[in-house]
Amino acid sequence: MVRALDHRFGGEAWDRTRMRPDPLDDLVRTILSQNTTDENRDRAFVNLRTALPSWEDVLQARLERVKRLIRPAGLINAKGPAIRNFLKWLKKEQGKLDLNYLKAMTPEDGIAALTQHKGVGLKTAYIVLSFACDMDLCAVDTHVHRILKRMDVISPTCTRDQAHEVLRPLIPVGKARSFHANLIDLGKNICTARAPVCEDCPLQKACPTYAEML
Repeated sequence: MVRALDHRFGGEAWDRTRMRPDPLDDLVRTILSQNTTDENRDRAFVNLRTALPSWEDVLQARLERVKRLIRPAGLINAKGPAIRNFLKWLKKEQGKLDLNYLKAMTPEDGIAALTQHKGVGLKTAYIVLSFACDMDLCAVDTHVHRILKRMDVISPTCTRDQAHEVLRPLIPVGKARSFHANLIDLGKNICTARAPVCEDCPLQKACPTYAEML
């Protein structure tokens, strides 16, 4: 799967040249992305950072204003408090609003540090640690979860959280980030939730779901 997907989508080359986001920016953006589209996530993030340019500004702003600014992302009564509460904890814990200290942690410690907070699940932690901190982790979102089940890598009853732990030891060392990126491209463009374009899939020959359909 790793080889075939990278041959098709080129995630490894992209990973070598991509921009590394700031970890705190990435955390908030990922919280905003939950249960919404990338477009709505980005609109909410731009609204927030335009009106409140620093994370200190966000921390000091009234919660109702923060919720109003992130409205395009939806679920504002959960996402607004999650963002504010995380910033409060970070300021108290580190004395500043900066998550770069995560880069010196092991993946296990980084995951534990982030997921102790309400609104920060395994997927969010894996994304921040992987793409902002360069850790060798593959986050399991809706697309990845769907493909793993169709490929019979995980059982039909395996949850997204469980899939993170099942998948992690199976991926070749150093390939997790590019594998995630390639799976996202596959899920958005070919192995879609409805009407997957199986005839154009690079995993077609190894896919049990495709074999059943035939």
